[in-house]
Amino acid sequence: MPEAHIHAHNYQHFEDLQMSAMEFYKMVRDMIKEYQYPDVECNPVSLKEKGLFSSSRDYLLIKWKDYNYYVCACPYGKSFFISWWLKEQEDMLTATVAKMGAMGRVMTGHHRAKTFYELDTELMFSNAINSILKLAVARVMLVKGYKSPILQLVDKND
Repeated sequence: MPEAHIHAHNYQHFEDLQMSAMEFYKMVRDMIKEYQYPDVECNPVSLKEKGLFSSSRDYLLIKWKDYNYYVCACPYGKSFFISWWLKEQEDMLTATVAKMGAMGRVMTGHHRAKTFYELDTELMFSNAINSILKLAVARVMLVKGYKSPILQLVDKND
């Protein structure tokens, strides 16, 4: 199994909200398309909850190079949540060869540090998608009549 490194996780819970996950995924796909990010793909995927015979959950996979955002929008009782994970994925061959010590690291390119450009483009992707997901959550709040957490605090103090 290829190794995956989780870089980030965020979520938003909505009390007493029912909505379509596909509606949220479409909104996110449309927002990403609007920004015309190069080489970014958005596709629905179905992931098992636990094992081979367990139920599946529908996610939106936002992919760029070896970086994958897995977005889950799902009802939970009478509530709804949106969760997203950023994972860096290595292919199975690279992960296996890299474990072969110094020679494996040389063969896979793990012996060198990433360039500033590589680090910058990774940051641009992760920050851009994270910002879009937060904006999509804010749109759901606005459309469904929720106040932002900051406004809720202000109202409690009045």
